[in-house]
Amino acid sequence: MGEVIRLDEHRVARRPASAVTRLDQAVQRLDRLVHQRADRLTDTLERELASIARAVAGGRATEAADRAERLAGLLEHPAASGS
Repeated sequence: MGEVIRLDEHRVARRPASAVTRLDQAVQRLDRLVHQRADRLTDTLERELASIARAVAGGRATEAADRAERLAGLLEHPAASGS
């Protein structure tokens, strides 16, 4: 017997996440990562966080999400831990 596929559910599952959703997820990752290194935030990291905040304040959610995802990826890299 075949499987019934609901096209509306399939479309929602395949739809790319909105910029706001991406931003929210990236900020959650960044929050954890920044708190882990709160005692050793570099000027570069602080500038990038400020750039993300300015993009959000300016209504540029896609730019903010791109920056936040990139920064979270860099901070999650093993080399970023300093070990």
